Amino acid sequence: MEYTLRETDIFDPTLADKFYDMIKDDLGLFEDDKYYNFTVSFHVDSNENLSSFMEFKLPPPEIKINIKNRDYEKEKKYDVLGFQLKELESVLIKNKIDFHMSTIQGEQLEFTNNIKILILENEPENQIAKNGMKKKLFISRSIMPSRPYTTGLINDYRAKRMNELYHKFFTMIGDKKIISEILEIEETQDDKLLFKAFIDEYGELWWTSREREEELVNKLKSRGVEVLQKYIDEEQRQIDDLTKY
Repeated sequence: MEYTLRETDIFDPTLADKFYDMIKDDLGLFEDDKYYNFTVSFHVDSNENLSSFMEFKLPPPEIKINIKNRDYEKEKKYDVLGFQLKELESVLIKNKIDFHMSTIQGEQLEFTNNIKILILENEPENQIAKNGMKKKLFISRSIMPSRPYTTGLINDYRAKRMNELYHKFFTMIGDKKIISEILEIEETQDDKLLFKAFIDEYGELWWTSREREEELVNKLKSRGVEVLQKYIDEEQRQIDDLTKY
């Protein structure tokens, strides 16, 4: 479900109250046996308003940063965003809406004075205990002052990582015809098309579980061995044919 709080911003001390006023009529729509993802988006331009972050009043338990720290402004920003996220989460907690992932992020929203909130069903693995009851899951929280910036960094890292893996697997082969066959695409000499095919088939390798990484690496190795063995056998047949005469 999506909610848009209008005429407000991330510095509003009554944000949680406004959220409750908007969601209260929908509380019966959330199911007791479900888990949800909770995402709060504010306009990314708010990050430029350092004075509002500095002036934001945090309750004493939240004040843990050292003013002499060179990263004081950055830490205060994260503390404010973290505090507002917990305030908004409290609306869900008080109304027994279970969530296991919670995010606050700066985003390119249409208006600067809006807050967008998404609550989406997301069933985690192994959520049911042996007694058949729903487990109490650890809540994963993330704070991204600028989602576009963070996404850009992730994409850059992903491209670099996949480029390294591509060259690690295929540099020793060199023959693009063979690489094309390993990647199961039409023969091409175009490096961009080969790299795209590698990403399409093995893109999860840049960030995945150990089990999935092992599965993909074994798949690629097996395919490589199969294709290379085919060419070795063909070459051997040609040699055998020549030695007959």
